[in-house]
Formats: sequence, C-alpha cells, structure tokens
Amino acid sequence: MKYLPWERFAGDRCNGCGTCVEVCPTGAVELVGGKPVFRIDPCIGCGHCGAFCPVNSFNLEPLPGIPSNADEAYTALLAARRTARSFAGRVPGKEELHELLSVLEESPTGRNSQGITVRVLVGAEASRRLFSPIRKTLRLLRPTGLPAILGKLTNTAPYVSRMMRGEDLVFRNAPVVMFFMVSRNNVTWRSDGIIAAATVMYKAEAMGLGTFWNGVAEKLYPFFPSWHSRATRGFGPAAVLCAGYPAARPRWKVPPRDYRVIFEVRR
Repeated sequence: MKYLPWERFAGDRCNGCGTCVEVCPTGAVELVGGKPVFRIDPCIGCGHCGAFCPVNSFNLEPLPGIPSNADEAYTALLAARRTARSFAGRVPGKEELHELLSVLEESPTGRNSQGITVRVLVGAEASRRLFSPIRKTLRLLRPTGLPAILGKLTNTAPYVSRMMRGEDLVFRNAPVVMFFMVSRNNVTWRSDGIIAAATVMYKAEAMGLGTFWNGVAEKLYPFFPSWHSRATRGFGPAAVLCAGYPAARPRWKVPPRDYRVIFEVRR
C-alpha cells in the first residue's frame, strides 16, 4: 500500500516553514497560504515531507538511536537514511571524500575486477556548471513549446518552469557530484556501478553526509558533452550520486514500505 502523507497530516501542528516543499523530490507539495498543499499524481510515497518536518505534522514515530549491536545498527542506519536535497554551505574536504570512497575496495563487481572509476566534482561551482547546459537547452526550446509539453506529459510543469527561471532542480547545488563510470566491456557494468554507489551512499550516512540518487543526470548524460571527460571515454554512467552535509536531518520514522517475498522450493 502506498504511503499517503496527506492522510497523516495534522494542519494544526504545521508552522508553515516550507521544509516539506524543499525536500519533496517530485514537486508534489506546494505552500499555499502558509500551509502545504499535496498534489496526488506526482507523489511517489517516499515520506520525506514527514520525515524532515521539524514539528512532526505527519504524526510519525521518532527515529531510534544507533545501537552498538552491528545488526541493529545496520537496521537503524537503513531506517534513518533519507534523501538529502538541500545542503549546508560546508564542502567536504579531500580527506573526507577519500574516506567515503574507500569502501569501494569492498564493493562487489563482476569477476571481482573492480573496474569502477568515480569522477568526483567538488564545489558549488561544479554543480552550477553541470546545470547550466540544461537551463540553456530549456530556454532555447521554449519557443517550440516542447518544455511545456514535457512538463505536462510528465506532470512536472512547475519543476520545468522553475528550472527555466534558473533554479537547479537537477543537481540541487550539491557540493559533491559523483559519476560512477564503468567500462561497458564488462557484461555486469551497470549493476556493478549501482552496487558501488549504494555502498558509498550508506558510508556517507554513517559519516554524517547526505546523498541523493540523480537518475535524471544519469539519463541526460549522453546529451551533454560538456559533462564528459576524456579520462572516462568508453565508460558508461551506471549511477550519479550527489552528496554533501545536509541542511536538515530527518527526525521521524517513515512508515515501512510494503513488499512481497515469493519462495519457490524445487525438489
């Protein structure tokens, strides 16, 4: 069953801070008259709006502390990790990034070849340069009406309009952008890169960093040559991970997602 945040929302607690709007990845929440309004169609049920609410307007349970027991600690880490889409001004240093990426030594890959190259762009200017060609393309296409059609077809019209006005809703001004590049010669290249990015994501959480998966940038990568590097020619982007020190931390536990397990016993 999909998590529907508006069913839990208690308007009398809301202070109109707009945090839920900032952290929503699909633009499903808007602030109208100082109160959030939820759009049903774009909502993906991620629960970020409630998890980051400073006054618990969504009636969620507090997050548990991180215990010393390894198994419990891992479970708590999974529960605590939420996507970060707004970042503090502090930029992680090179030593921190080396520590973050050191977990790649343990990341499983096809044939255990570790054929992964992570291209790391650091600093606010880096994400601005990455977003710049997207904004220019949207503005060039505006007379054709294609951006408006795209926004309507994908139910992201407000996002497209905001990006044309110069708001970076792709890289979110992240101070660190990591392209996980893998040689396409390896038959498992894409899954290798995804596993590596997931490993780094949880290491980041343990270090106090926030991340978000940038699937939009991954899909757009072939169309923007300015994003490419000679050092990774012939490689494909299996994942794009944006990171930095988050501007806010989740405070409440999002209800668990439903899942199914199908056991097949063959004799």
